[in-house]
Amino acid sequence: MTSAAKAVGSQTALAKALGCTPQNVQWMCSTGNVPAKHVLKIESATGVSRHQLRPDLYPEASPTLNANLRPASAVGQSDEHAVNPSSSQ
Repeated sequence: MTSAAKAVGSQTALAKALGCTPQNVQWMCSTGNVPAKHVLKIESATGVSRHQLRPDLYPEASPTLNANLRPASAVGQSDEHAVNPSSSQ
């Protein structure tokens, strides 16, 4: 949470962005407890990821489908039996 305050310049600036008191931000920074209602606002205002702020609510994103797929022409495979969309009319 301290990194979020540093990203916007101060705890007071972060409090203004969140619409809360500087004391509330100071409490969040000292305890590390970020209320769920503030997480997305903090991420938007500071660039600090929601996962970093509340990993219990926002686990790290799993890899995308494309990251899990092998390249189309993997070693030992050919495209000779692939369907040609232009030939299926």
